[in-house]
Amino acid sequence: MTDLDKLRELALQQDEPDFEGYEGIASSTPEEDDDRIFGLNAVERMFLSIGMFFVVTVLSVLILMLTDSIAIP
Repeated sequence: MTDLDKLRELALQQDEPDFEGYEGIASSTPEEDDDRIFGLNAVERMFLSIGMFFVVTVLSVLILMLTDSIAIP
């Protein structure tokens, strides 16, 4: 017998375990469901969105003043 024949026999002799499903591997719902998006809770997201609103507002007004689209009275 050649080495290839031994390898084929060895591959045929090895039994694979029966498939039992994906229950133990992954679940359809996350294990920790604590209502966090991007790692932030609701209050942190609120402050972040308010801060971003003010930053965008201030930058927009500054750009309008720099381009002489509006003037300070």
